[in-house]
Amino acid sequence: MKWSFGKWALLILAFVTLAILKLHDYDRTPGTIHGEELLYSWSGINLIETGTPISWSTLNYPKENKVFEGVVGKGKTLGFPATLYKPWLDEPPLYSLLSGGSAHLFKANRNEVIPSSYVRIPSVLASLATMALIFVVGLTFFNYWIGMLAMLFYGVTPILVFGSRLSVPENMIALGVMSGLLLAKKYLEKPRWWMAAAFGIMTLILGLMKPTGFFMAPLAIFLSLKKRRWFDVVIITGFTVLGIAGFMAYGAHYDWNLFKTIVGTQGTRFAGWSGLPYILVSPAFDIFQIIDGWYIFAFLMAIFFSLRKGASPLLKLVNFFFFYWLMVAVFSGTEQDLLPWYRYTFFPLLAIYGAMGLAYLYKKADFMAVALTLGMLLSSRFLLANAFRPTTPTIVFRVVFLLALVPSLLEYAWNVKWAKSVSRVIVIFFLALGIFYNAKYIYSAFTIRCESVDCPFGPTTKLSEVKMPFLWRFLVPEDDSNMLTTRRPKF
Repeated sequence: MKWSFGKWALLILAFVTLAILKLHDYDRTPGTIHGEELLYSWSGINLIETGTPISWSTLNYPKENKVFEGVVGKGKTLGFPATLYKPWLDEPPLYSLLSGGSAHLFKANRNEVIPSSYVRIPSVLASLATMALIFVVGLTFFNYWIGMLAMLFYGVTPILVFGSRLSVPENMIALGVMSGLLLAKKYLEKPRWWMAAAFGIMTLILGLMKPTGFFMAPLAIFLSLKKRRWFDVVIITGFTVLGIAGFMAYGAHYDWNLFKTIVGTQGTRFAGWSGLPYILVSPAFDIFQIIDGWYIFAFLMAIFFSLRKGASPLLKLVNFFFFYWLMVAVFSGTEQDLLPWYRYTFFPLLAIYGAMGLAYLYKKADFMAVALTLGMLLSSRFLLANAFRPTTPTIVFRVVFLLALVPSLLEYAWNVKWAKSVSRVIVIFFLALGIFYNAKYIYSAFTIRCESVDCPFGPTTKLSEVKMPFLWRFLVPEDDSNMLTTRRPKF
């Protein structure tokens, strides 16, 4: 594939810029002392340093397995209330070893709260690889510009960015989903046994990070059955069984009866019919909702392109992957319990749909398209507000919104020829403004959130301290003096 120098330069510049945006303050947003991260990091660092996994749990462990109950850490700002069990068998060991291994390399104290800056390194590095694969998917399934837009969407949508930082195995599974999508394309075009082996190995590795990873197997087996490749089914099944056996052997090594009890409890967590609607009405990257218009826009586009007639075979494959992993989140998650990391597996696919939606709205540029652009893509303006910083004045919002709709209404009512061109300029302008607001919020989320409240944080790393060259001055909050009185923002 031959590209012009301009395309290569644009790709490299975009990737580096988005990578800096993802890395900057990765240890501070999501907030530090995150229980789900400590779950894995404590288990992994204890497994490495003592040979036995120890971590917190709310499951029905026997009393004799309890080794600590109280506040782990020093004082209120660095403390985490937990009940620790030994051996901890809630999850397979592989991701714990990554998370705890990173903490071990930084010489973290396993008996205290482990800094987020240490344990998030595997996730943030995986997110950069995922972002690169998103571009490759957009390129190979559609075209260069969809790939660029998809990578941009993944790199500037707050929920997708902050979720990709959290140290949980779902971010590794998300990387596997994008790898699997590319592999599935090649397999359906020209199946080979080694592709089935790759699916099997991927399933084994992801399953030993978290049992959710084993769901890669039914998807791969379905594709093999579709191509009537019976031996490939055997290969995938064999690797999957090997992974499950490895997990069972891990549990049996420590306590077989305890392992059976814990796995049984994990397998019967409550799920129900409201699971899918709850995912659609609870945008979040953490256990708190955040109204991110780009994330909701991507969901709308996913539904639109999935139900639209005349989809190409490659788009149908993307649709299939998206709904499969969406159903995995519904089945493996809990009903109306906000644990958004179960959704991380399909987050990269949302970026693909978001990119397709942006391209579609630009091309269409009618009244509905402009209204959707303005209504969804500027939501981060509200996130830039806090107790000292007001949001857009109401009258400004209403006037700007209505004026921006005028050209599209002229085109709709009287087919004014120049109106569609003006509407496209409006779409581009507000898209660029939305990107700016998203980038500013992502870059300064910790500062904005903690300007009026006390936010604890631990030691940082060089990765977290990386700054945006030149542009950082536009991405940090300005002086907040008199922002509520004489210096109120005009927009």
